[in-house]
Parts: sequence; structure tokens; C-alpha cells
Amino acid sequence: MPAGEFRPVGPVVVLTAIGLEYEAVRAHLVAPRRTVHEETWFEEGEVTGAERRVVLGEVGAGNVRTAAFTERVRARFAPRAIIFVGVAGSLKPDVRLGDVVVADKVYAYDGSKHVPDAEFARPAAWEPAHGLLQAAKHSLRGSAWTERVRPGLFRPDRRPEVHIKPIAAGETVLNSMNSWLRERLTTVFNDAVAVEMESAGLATAGVFGKVDVLTIRGISDGADGDKGPADAGGSQHTAAAHAAAAAMTVIAALPGDDSGGSATGREPGPHGSSAEIPPSLRQINRADRKGVVNAVQHGNQTINYGSQATDR
Repeated sequence: MPAGEFRPVGPVVVLTAIGLEYEAVRAHLVAPRRTVHEETWFEEGEVTGAERRVVLGEVGAGNVRTAAFTERVRARFAPRAIIFVGVAGSLKPDVRLGDVVVADKVYAYDGSKHVPDAEFARPAAWEPAHGLLQAAKHSLRGSAWTERVRPGLFRPDRRPEVHIKPIAAGETVLNSMNSWLRERLTTVFNDAVAVEMESAGLATAGVFGKVDVLTIRGISDGADGDKGPADAGGSQHTAAAHAAAAAMTVIAALPGDDSGGSATGREPGPHGSSAEIPPSLRQINRADRKGVVNAVQHGNQTINYGSQATDR
């Protein structure tokens, strides 16, 4: 790439597991347009009320699918961050229907060792990118984020709460208060407040792909045997709408690239920000074959001379 050429900064990718979660996010995008990559369909658009490019994809259920899908997204779009948005079951009585959970830790609860008379837990755990979590904590304080909830999917009699707490992810749909899985989650993963099926795959792919990831979930049931009636009453649509509104609020609040740092809020360099460089562009400076770099930053030109290599 020639010296001084600009390259667009990557979008924020939002992944969902099922169609109603996808539609909840899509409702917040301006003029979404289709993109197909290796037979996988995505839609791209900007967040309502913010100049933030978002790529939206529907993964399907499960951690394995999510890990593979996340890597495909990372390779195709080079995203600045990936956020999984969807519904989850609550594990705590104070985390109620319609509440939103932002995962400050993700447990993969399935790992274990079985011997003739015992089982030993061997879980894995990940924490999200610090900058993404900070953006979530600050942008979701108070109730302003609920203004993004679509009309008809917000209950004015009870304002949803946001919980910054751990989430447990596995390959099982939990719908019982008395199962072995419920007991395992209560005793071994006692600080987890919600359970779902995709975030462990997202976190694994994020580590391998060196991309920042975050999970945001709306509570659609209590994982307590009443999932069917709750779903029939529209709880999934409400939970998905709340999670989507929260996610769009976080994305809109991410620091701009003109702050001198990354999209996830890492500290700027010693020169601070540059108002002259558009926030959606990044400058790439490359040396020519004789080791000369020409760059213009903050209105000043810098010329660096490297060693004069012999032409080949």
C-alpha cells in the first residue's frame, strides 16, 4: 500500500443465535444491506443515532458453531470488536425477566473428569476486553439506554435492570430447578447469574483471533421448568429487544478512533488525538524499497531515512 494511504477501520460485528434475536438487532440498523461471504449471509448498516458501522450475522445455537462462525467473521471483516446479543435463562431470583446481563466473565461449565465414584469439575473461564466492559458499565448506567427499546416491547411497570455479572455457557438447554446441571451451576459456578449456549465459543475464538469480544443477554426465562409458558407469553421477544437496545447503546458509546486509541478504549499515544483525521479512517505508512518513510500527522511532515539497501 502506498505511503499515506488510508484504510477503513473495521466494523463492530454483532452475532445472534436465532432469528428473533437477529431481528431485534436489525431494527436498530439504518439501511441494512446484504453481504454474502462464502455462502454466509450478513447485513451491514449503521447504528441508529450514531456513525457506527455494524455487521450482523445469525450463527445458530451452540458454542462450536459460534467459535467457527466467529473466526469466519474475524477473517472476513477484521472487526474492531465482536458482541454476541441474545436471550438467556436466569440462575438468580433477583435477575428477572427482561433484565439485561453483560458478562464480566464467561464460564464453560461442561469440562470435567469422571472417576468411578466422583466427578471433578474442569471448567474454563474468560473475561471480556477491559475497554468493552468499561463502555458497557458507563453507557448502561441509569435508564437512558431503555429509550432504544422498540415500542411495545418495553414494560413501563418495571424498568429492566442491567447486571454486570458472570454467565455460564454449555451445550444444554436448562429448564429445571432440580436437575444435576442446576445443582452443578449452583455449587460450582455460584456467581453465574445466567445460562446460555454460545459465549464459550465466542470467547475461545476471540482469544485465538486476538479480537475483543463481549456478551450481552436479555433474560427470557428462569431456567426453572416454566420456559414454555414464558416463551409463549412473548418473553423471548422482550428479552431480545432489551439486549439489542443495550448492545446498540454500548456500540454507540465506544470511543472514536480520533481519540488516538482503539475502539475499545485503550489509552491514546503520547500525541493524543488528531481532529484532522476522520474517525472512520486509519493512516498506514510504509517504507519504500530504500527504507524511506514519508508521513504527515497533525499538520507536520516527517521524513525518516533508513539504511540504503541494494536493489535486487
